[in-house]
Amino acid sequence: MHEVSLAESIASSLISLKKERGWERVVEVRLRIGALRQVFPEILCFAFETVTKGTELEGAELSIEDVPISFRCRDCGGCWGGDDPLCPECGSMHRETVAGNELEIESLEVEEQT
Repeated sequence: MHEVSLAESIASSLISLKKERGWERVVEVRLRIGALRQVFPEILCFAFETVTKGTELEGAELSIEDVPISFRCRDCGGCWGGDDPLCPECGSMHRETVAGNELEIESLEVEEQT
């Protein structure tokens, strides 16, 4: 279950940012996670809640945007999503992944110190 280590890494980064930037509180963390990362959002949210309990991040909400996989054909330039390994336009199997590998903090909502 790599969601726990992922939650720990996110929490560690956020605690460092919070101290560095002088934020009062982290309210919400918005993540973008690609389908190829094989992360279960419910498990990650539970893990995040668990690892932040009793810390300065306790109560921060984690929201996750699932990013579906998509490809671009290296031969014709066509783009498609889904599990089909072949380009629907030319039938080529020469493709590159253009979405689905994301694992990023998209944005944060914080409260500034007063």
